[in-house]
Amino acid sequence: MPDFAFYSTDIDPTVDPANASPAPATLVVLDQPPIFGEYDFEAGSVGRGSVHPTLGGQVVQDFGVFDVDGRITFSDTDALSSDTVDDLQALWQPVAGEYYFTDGYNIWKVRFPRPDGFKARRNLLFSHHGQDVFSYEIALIVVAKIVTYTQDCGLSLEVVAA
Repeated sequence: MPDFAFYSTDIDPTVDPANASPAPATLVVLDQPPIFGEYDFEAGSVGRGSVHPTLGGQVVQDFGVFDVDGRITFSDTDALSSDTVDDLQALWQPVAGEYYFTDGYNIWKVRFPRPDGFKARRNLLFSHHGQDVFSYEIALIVVAKIVTYTQDCGLSLEVVAA
């Protein structure tokens, strides 16, 4: 399963920053991808424009889709360690911090929105038994979509006319 990772923009974009050469100055890999949570890499608006009704119909202004309209959201329950939460807090704190984010297939240049770009909640049941485990919610603003990878699964479809 691919890693969800944030890393600094001092290296070229890659879907595997943990093995990049040179290594990024900052690298935060989630303890596990949001396999039990939610992940939406197209959470932003789908385009810009407006519709104006007129007496004889309507005028549609469509300015297309812009990368900067994009939002990425993901969350999971009981999925982060306290060290990873501390590392994500450090990424979230700078007001204008920009990072690369990869889900193992796609790469975006992103920023954390204010005030709710990163939320972490401690699981008190695990904490009571000596384990620091956190649930989280992350929202990102897309500065630029760098690359989209497609994966060929080797499947083919043959259509036969009857």
